[in-house]
Amino acid sequence: YWAWWIAYGPVVGLFVARISRGRSIRQVIFGMIGYGTLGAGLFFVILGNYGLNLQLTGAVDVVEQLNADGGAQAIVAIMDALPLDVWAMGLFAVAAVVFSATTYDSASYILASSATQSLPAGQDPALWQRLFWAAMLGALPVTLLFVGGLRVVQTAALIASAPVVLIGLVMARSLMTQLSEDFSSPGSALDGDPDPQPME
Repeated sequence: YWAWWIAYGPVVGLFVARISRGRSIRQVIFGMIGYGTLGAGLFFVILGNYGLNLQLTGAVDVVEQLNADGGAQAIVAIMDALPLDVWAMGLFAVAAVVFSATTYDSASYILASSATQSLPAGQDPALWQRLFWAAMLGALPVTLLFVGGLRVVQTAALIASAPVVLIGLVMARSLMTQLSEDFSSPGSALDGDPDPQPME
């Protein structure tokens, strides 16, 4: 779980910084940690506890389903136990597609921005670059799925996340250095400054 998010961390962080132009650092941090945690917490509390209730009451053997057929089938079993199960499953599928599409869109956007030799502030990378990176990002997991299934994709994410941890440490150090240079007193945009400078 953590390796998965570490692998996506730099891309998500750069994308959020890109779309947060004009926001203060405090607003970005609160939005990411506050709203992100609230959304994920509600999802786990509601569906997680519902699944636990199904297991404890014997309505659905979620653990057996998980061990025998994997997480995807366990999710389907939980959704099937909901009232209006067809609508619930449809809503879940739409949310999954939207999540995947926005993830690939943000990743391709950042890769295209990073690969562009000169990109002035406020301008977007070329559309062909974004399409190229989106195709490459889609081709990799599809190829891995054909080679060895979901387990290979998960293993690849684990392997990719290991060096990203070191990159994340370097990025954190770089951010603190840049904040020290940009503000007269380090961290003034994070606390105590009544009028924090917006992100550029």
